[in-house]
Amino acid sequence: MALSAPTGFASSDLVYEENFSGTALGSDWHTYTTSNAAGGWAWNSNGSGGSTPGGEYVADYDMPSQVSVSNGLLDLTAIKQPVSGTNQGTAQTFPITSGAVSSYGNFEFNGGYLQISMKAPSGDGAWPGLWLMPGKGAGTSGDNFEIDLQEGGYTGSGPANQAFSYHLHTPSGTFGGVVDTGIDLTAGFHTYGINWDPGKSITWYLDGKQIAQVTSAQVPIPNEPMELIMSNQVANSNAAGWHTALDSSTPSSMQMQIDGIQLYQKAGSGDTVTGANVTPSTTSSTTAP
Repeated sequence: MALSAPTGFASSDLVYEENFSGTALGSDWHTYTTSNAAGGWAWNSNGSGGSTPGGEYVADYDMPSQVSVSNGLLDLTAIKQPVSGTNQGTAQTFPITSGAVSSYGNFEFNGGYLQISMKAPSGDGAWPGLWLMPGKGAGTSGDNFEIDLQEGGYTGSGPANQAFSYHLHTPSGTFGGVVDTGIDLTAGFHTYGINWDPGKSITWYLDGKQIAQVTSAQVPIPNEPMELIMSNQVANSNAAGWHTALDSSTPSSMQMQIDGIQLYQKAGSGDTVTGANVTPSTTSSTTAP
């Protein structure tokens, strides 16, 4: 779906855009998950290009083979195919092979309105994630913050396919929740957004409507360049108390599709961005690599 400027921003405030044209992933993206603390190296690498966030709840291991670009879409596809990987230092066979991309060291930004058009995967265990971690530009901060723009598949507030789960993880605690949107988010493309005012506030949006907000009066707000991670994770039975879990009904293939990413920043705001698809016409702090 075509993205347009969010409320409060003009088309001239657009500083970054990714439309996934062509048939290959652009130079802003890695086909693995990484972060500042990892120094750009793949999380839980198997030495063959794979990665995973790891932990006790993850059924998938992400491989480059499950990332593709065609017809203006980024496809991250989870399939029921065992794969050898690593989980927190221990070799492990995962029942699901899936895909993830990250923009560490390339597309990184500090502040602005980020919006992503995504069609979420459908099926028990489907755990699509749009999230931000400290980028290379954050220096030696480590992984001190994480902004979850959206995580799907959560239970407890209504049907899992309607769940909008948002979080801000900080050194002093976590803010977040799960909202029943009343919309089947797996039936079509929807626009997920955050308006991030560094050090001050973060506001979450779905299709232009505010879902939640957190301010510095509640928890610390990040003020450092962050990367974007998009992952089609699958939850295992350990997550069954709060998330749908992989089972016999889970489809043999589940696709997470992204057809557009935009970042808007106001001129003079001091917000920054780097990346191959930067349009450096609006703010003096906008730079290309």
